[in-house]
Amino acid sequence: MVMHRWPIRGSIVALLAVIVAFGIGTAVPAQETPSNTASAAVGLLSPYVGIAVEPGDTASFTLEVVGPEEDEIQLSTEDVPDGWTAKIRGGGLSVDRVMIGDSLTHNLKLDIDVPPTAAEGTYRIGVLAEGVSSNDLLDFDITVAQAVGGGVTLDTEFPALRGPSDVTFTFNLDLKNDTGDDIQFGLETQGPDGWQIDAKPSGQSRASTVTVTAGSSERITVEVDPPDFTPAGTYPVIVQASGGGQTASMELAVQVTGNFVMTLATPDERLNVDVQAGKTTELPLVVRNDGTAPLLGVTLSATPPRGWDVTFTPDGIDDIEPGATADVVATITPADDAIAGDYRLTVRAQVPETSDSIEVRATVKTSALWGLVGVGIILVALAAVALVFRRFGRR
Repeated sequence: MVMHRWPIRGSIVALLAVIVAFGIGTAVPAQETPSNTASAAVGLLSPYVGIAVEPGDTASFTLEVVGPEEDEIQLSTEDVPDGWTAKIRGGGLSVDRVMIGDSLTHNLKLDIDVPPTAAEGTYRIGVLAEGVSSNDLLDFDITVAQAVGGGVTLDTEFPALRGPSDVTFTFNLDLKNDTGDDIQFGLETQGPDGWQIDAKPSGQSRASTVTVTAGSSERITVEVDPPDFTPAGTYPVIVQASGGGQTASMELAVQVTGNFVMTLATPDERLNVDVQAGKTTELPLVVRNDGTAPLLGVTLSATPPRGWDVTFTPDGIDDIEPGATADVVATITPADDAIAGDYRLTVRAQVPETSDSIEVRATVKTSALWGLVGVGIILVALAAVALVFRRFGRR
């Protein structure tokens, strides 16, 4: 019995050893080596790989290079047509090699200058990136056409403004960048001699440049200040934005209505007049146009004392040209019961755009006839006194 138990026990032990060995082998899986294939491969990336341009324009593409850490990548262009130029730029410099790293950014651009004589069609230009262990080729398609739209434009809702010469005209323009690149624009203006014209980004009082990101627009404020005595007329003002090989311009119009300045005076500059109660007295006046715009429809009015009357001949003036004068006569009639003394009355000349007024001192004097009557009364009184003395003096 004992002899038969040992072989069975040995078989069981052997079987358990096999199971344990198998279980240990499968319980601890082998560690997999992470794959670095994706990160080790050199690659080129760009948001746009095909655009349309006109002959003579520059096609620009942004570039990003990926690859293994601390790898040096060689960059070059391929299949550039005759007469075309293609350069890879970074930081304003021509670039042909870059280093790859987590802390490194490239901000590369591919600039392709299309000659003005380029025929219409689609051209393919490649950029090759070569690393130590791999390389990548990225193709860019440039379609050349006579009118492709897009580009850079200046636009405004109100290209013409109208007003007198002593105000500042303000235009609001939209500078739109329909290219695929961010562009920094310089702003320039051109206008008549002696005019002050200022173009700047909206909300910036001193900036002379503005950066417009691809596909967006920026508001440009243009302030135009003509000299105060600019003659009436229409004057052109040109605004231009240039940058990144792109130029946009727009012509604005300033319609100057002239400067309205009116002066009311008397020919001898005297502002006093002698009048008599109930009698008319004429006061000469001069209306002078000291502005640069015609004075149209001049009206005259007066504010006299109560019971007085003031009329004008003529009662209105149709037109006074710049630098010209017009003569007017004011007829003043004091009240019949006006007593002697000084009175003030206001005379005004006006048009819708401007006005002027003067204050006249009118001195009421008694009539000469009443003076003679007074003298006569005095003489009669003296004669009566003399007669009394003569009659009673004899007694």
